[in-house]
Amino acid sequence: MRKTVVFILPVIVLALAGVACDNQKSLQEYLREEKRDIERYIEREGITVLKSYPENGVFKEKEFFKTKEGLYIHVTDSGTNVRVKPLEDQVLVRFDYFYYVKDFVTGKDTASIKVPFFSLQPMEFTYGQPGSYGKSTDDLSCNGWAIPLTYVGEKAVVDLIVPSSLGTSSDQNNFNVVFYKNLRYTAFY
Repeated sequence: MRKTVVFILPVIVLALAGVACDNQKSLQEYLREEKRDIERYIEREGITVLKSYPENGVFKEKEFFKTKEGLYIHVTDSGTNVRVKPLEDQVLVRFDYFYYVKDFVTGKDTASIKVPFFSLQPMEFTYGQPGSYGKSTDDLSCNGWAIPLTYVGEKAVVDLIVPSSLGTSSDQNNFNVVFYKNLRYTAFY
């Protein structure tokens, strides 16, 4: 009897593990879903995606440029001629609010999903050092924030659609696409 129990228990555990794995989405399914959410968001918001960055740096309302990394940028203000120095400059960032694109496109009330950012101190990261992004759990800095700095200067203001691959570690783990409103590069030092 004891040998039967010992034999049956691993079989039951393996069977349950197989059932649990069948309920998981594959990486490809998550990425397809993310792509669909971005496409639905762009359509719902009436966004025009530009194939190249405007030569004069001026964006019309609802125009976003898609970078080779997959980041969508709308520049409200290109800022000053002061450019960030890679691996040297600290970048201070503030923004008005953010929300998860999936929540927006699935019909959640956008007023309730917009997460305002209230902080006395701006967020900070070292440009070109991804290890400096998201140093704490309440720090949202990520690769998606660094990419626009190849196009804009200090004091620039941008809106961003950040795919999960360019987001915070939490966004990457949860496949969250995030929209940031009025992200401002307040200072380089």
